[in-house]
Amino acid sequence: MNKRLFLLLLLVAAFVPMWAQEVEAPMQLDEPTVERNRHWSVGVTGGIDRNYHIINMSYMNEYSYSPFAEGSSYGVQLSFSPLKWLTLRVDGVMLDKNYYRDHVVGGTTMSLPDTTYNKYLNVPVVLMLNVGKTVRLHAFGGGYWGRWLESRRKGITQGMNGLVSYDETVDFDTPESQVRDNRTDVGLVWGGGLSGVVKKRIEIGVEARWYYGLYDIQQDYMAHLNPRYNTTLVFQGGISYWF
Repeated sequence: MNKRLFLLLLLVAAFVPMWAQEVEAPMQLDEPTVERNRHWSVGVTGGIDRNYHIINMSYMNEYSYSPFAEGSSYGVQLSFSPLKWLTLRVDGVMLDKNYYRDHVVGGTTMSLPDTTYNKYLNVPVVLMLNVGKTVRLHAFGGGYWGRWLESRRKGITQGMNGLVSYDETVDFDTPESQVRDNRTDVGLVWGGGLSGVVKKRIEIGVEARWYYGLYDIQQDYMAHLNPRYNTTLVFQGGISYWF
């Protein structure tokens, strides 16, 4: 089993019995030792993601893209609750925005696959609406700023002596990359989840969130450009401490 998926399942497995106890015997859970309004929390998150690489294919009929590609997400979070039902939250997240594609060799039926692995730093800022006390439901929305940090391509191509595999890292410092690649990532983020107090000021939770990219990952460097955007679905768990 994928290690990232196994980690997320462990977080969910830890949370579900706690939620069941809340339904059957509320007093068995620890009540918060601090009211969350006018208090801060810090925490960490981790999970898995699916990135959807949206592209206008136009004249690029020799390529086909998979619906999504898997990756991981991990980061830190800082929250402030001015009211019991309202929280302002800022995250710093390392996020994979990968994609798969196949290249059909001209005049043949041969399809050559390749995978692009992209690592981004995203900083989402969201407002969360909260319902509940010991166990809470959340809905949130906001925006994010990000930076494209790494890109790597692995695949198979047609060489002079047959098929050749390759594994190459994009150097963002080259003149070609500086003209072609848009490393600034800006977009919208929204989602929801639930969390619960497990011991005094410690809270764990699970959530799903969408990162919807608004910027083309390419600069306007050529005529007949094919715009490319990333939108990423994340399933994650987290733990935080209120003070």
